[in-house]
Amino acid sequence: MNRRYNLAILFSFSLLIITGCSAIEGLFNPFVGKWESGVFDLEFKSDKSFELVIGKTISVNLEGKYDYEEDSLTLDIEGDSDVTFTYEFKDGDKKLVLKPESEFSYINTTIEFTKE
Repeated sequence: MNRRYNLAILFSFSLLIITGCSAIEGLFNPFVGKWESGVFDLEFKSDKSFELVIGKTISVNLEGKYDYEEDSLTLDIEGDSDVTFTYEFKDGDKKLVLKPESEFSYINTTIEFTKE
């Protein structure tokens, strides 16, 4: 009986560590969450995937993976090429400013997003 109890505690602790690591990673990733700017809705997920919706009534939906470094954000759009932005956070990470550094037909100017 004592051995089963120890195994249950060990299993629970291991599960807590595994799920806790992904939750902790989300805390250190400042992009995670939903961002909005006019007709742009951008959601970054903790698994490094994103969804970009452009337009309200008639919309274009783009998704893929993202990666970021100290001064650049790269969106790897499924079925399209990579797009690189320089980024800046403002107002205590409540605003995200993206400036395209590579050619992207949907965004060709600096956009300021607000976190929802």
